[in-house]
Amino acid sequence: MGGSNEGGDDAVTAEEGQALTENGILLHAKHAYMPNSLGYCGPDDRGLILRHIEESKGGEDLASTLKGFEAAYPFLRLIARSTGREVFDYAVPEAYWIGNALLDRVETPEFYRFSHHELVGKDPREVKKLFKAVGGRARPHHTFYVMSTYATSSVADGPSLSADGRRKVEGLIDNCRISWGEVQEVGKKKLTVRYEPISLNDGRMLLSSPVVRRVNYNPEVRSFSRVKPGDWVTMHWDYACDVASPRQLRNIKKYTALDIEATNRILKAPRRKP
Repeated sequence: MGGSNEGGDDAVTAEEGQALTENGILLHAKHAYMPNSLGYCGPDDRGLILRHIEESKGGEDLASTLKGFEAAYPFLRLIARSTGREVFDYAVPEAYWIGNALLDRVETPEFYRFSHHELVGKDPREVKKLFKAVGGRARPHHTFYVMSTYATSSVADGPSLSADGRRKVEGLIDNCRISWGEVQEVGKKKLTVRYEPISLNDGRMLLSSPVVRRVNYNPEVRSFSRVKPGDWVTMHWDYACDVASPRQLRNIKKYTALDIEATNRILKAPRRKP
């Protein structure tokens, strides 16, 4: 994994800056690849994305494709302009997908204006409800976007879910957020990992007790060439995206906990009448 220079303003050389950008493009591609491959978001250019990931090369053509993700790319622009960074500076996509100190530098009024005016598909009434409930706890983190979308949806406003309905919603949230797991076994195309899934309990969201599951991974990706039991990986849609550093593991745990706390405030807020 490349370094992030996440919160500091230390000067970097042009060569270092280029490396941070290349690594940032790759980190973004690794976490965006699977939902794109499944047809959920972004341009239909999965072959190009996969080729770059396997070759560990960024590049303008990959960056151009990633700018076509209507949900993710606007968040990168927000974090970048709020913190004086380039959009694909490594720390920016890392903040969005995993979490780092840049998230704390995005002022709440700016995040509110962004959500109200720039975020595709967001109902302004739901945006107002969300920020009224969570205030300064809202952060432009992918997991918060996933969880808050559920919390302001008609599913959350409706009658109590059946057991099957609850499991379906839990699965959707769990797949769409970025989760993390400790590698237990390494297979040719699958990793066995131990991780904490999302659970809905009495109208609240939480991480439940650890379970073991198998997820797909791409052994052609450089960061997985030496993956071993005891390593930690980030996951998105049943796919291991990357090997996480100890700092990234601390950050994803920290910001996911904050996301859950903020989401539970939304779930407790009075429901808007139809």
